Amino acid sequence: MNFGFLLFIVVMTSFSSSILLLSLSDRFASSYGVKDLELTNVTLTQDQSKYKHLVGLVNNIGNNTANQIIISANFLGEGNISLGNFSKQTELISLNPNEITPFDILIFDKKNNEKIKNFKADIKYNLTDHKDKKLDIVANNSRLDMTGFFFINGKIKNSGDTYSNNTNVISILYDKNKELVGVWKAQTEPYDIPPSTTASFTIPITDKTQSFRISSFTLLTESNNYSELK
Repeated sequence: MNFGFLLFIVVMTSFSSSILLLSLSDRFASSYGVKDLELTNVTLTQDQSKYKHLVGLVNNIGNNTANQIIISANFLGEGNISLGNFSKQTELISLNPNEITPFDILIFDKKNNEKIKNFKADIKYNLTDHKDKKLDIVANNSRLDMTGFFFINGKIKNSGDTYSNNTNVISILYDKNKELVGVWKAQTEPYDIPPSTTASFTIPITDKTQSFRISSFTLLTESNNYSELK
């Protein structure tokens, strides 16, 4: 199922921005974007606590590194009446060219769950210097335990010559149809990784409405000063 959409571009002096009106008659959005960034795989999901989430991916299709990427959504009901505005920064803080990052916007107001018909999505971001690619995911494995929790374990190697500070790992979960299920995040242990050293991580997926649907996943890693080797 595909979203229909209408794209509007807004030019600002301090940041880049694009706005999109999407129909929620279907689950998936086709890609759209402006300048350096493109949104794809946008879908509306519901967690085990009955909260709705707008999840998707941001692709850097430009030649510049973007950071402080904020995805905002104004959810609309019948007659395009606004039901509320929600926003979230993408999981990766900086995004080099040809990299992707997921986003997950939580809709706090459950009473409007069934009223949402479409939304306006807004991307805002700044440009920054290229982030050095020094982190390598050298091992990973996964398992579904008897309680219904799904665990992703692995190791990150710091190939740089300084500490990798505040190192995070992000998982993008997909079902058997390659549809986006959810986004989860964890820190390495230790989260400051010395040069030429590896650190372990575990990402627990505790939402059972997601854990039983997982067919595959993609892992991303980033720290304050390094990005992933690719």
